Amino acid sequence: MKIKNIGNLFLASFLLISVFISCSDNNTATEVVSSIENTPVQKTVLPTPTVGILVPTPTIQNLDQNQPQATPQIIIDDSKQQSIQIVVEPLSKARYKIGEELVRLPLPIVATGETGLVSGTISIDEMGNVVDDSKILVDVTALKSDEDRRDRWVLRNSGIGKEVLLEVQEIVGLLNPVPNQGNYNIEIIGDLIISGVSKNTKWTTDLNFDGSEVSGLASTVITWDDFNLTKPTFPFILSLEDEITLEIEFIASLN
Repeated sequence: MKIKNIGNLFLASFLLISVFISCSDNNTATEVVSSIENTPVQKTVLPTPTVGILVPTPTIQNLDQNQPQATPQIIIDDSKQQSIQIVVEPLSKARYKIGEELVRLPLPIVATGETGLVSGTISIDEMGNVVDDSKILVDVTALKSDEDRRDRWVLRNSGIGKEVLLEVQEIVGLLNPVPNQGNYNIEIIGDLIISGVSKNTKWTTDLNFDGSEVSGLASTVITWDDFNLTKPTFPFILSLEDEITLEIEFIASLN
């Protein structure tokens, strides 16, 4: 009887312990679940992928050397342009140059006749146009060379007359306003009048600016036939070239 009671007591104790453990496990599970539910969830932030912008690589095109290129435009400030007056000073000279073969010389020479009687005025407006009555006058009665007989022929028999007139019509390449210093090349265009015969001529001209003065040399080439001129005939002259170089070496003031 005693042994049976002990067995019942042991069984009852085992049941109580099982119930206790079961309750403990349920509470613990509940606490764990509650803890998980109350724990803030940290979101994992994934880096935003960057989208690269593809920039096209510039390509260098081969320029066609034969393709016409755009001509740069030159802008002229009209407000700075001015009228110009070029007055030829007394120290200016005019001359002719003719190739000759002489009996007494083995090689050809260049005969040169020169005069200091040169005058004239060239006027240019603000737009660069040559004003009417712009001219250069040469008194050829004072032409002198190294041979008196040649000089007398030129004056009396060549048909050159007493005056040679250049009526200036256009000047190409002249800066406006004119520079204070420096060397420049221009072209003077005008009618050359000799003994009433007029011919349009172009004079290649080198200029040297120095403050209010300008000096230079203008030259052109004519022929005897251009102005119906007569060649001299002397025993000491074997031959003459057909071309005659005319030069005006001038000193002028700028107004």
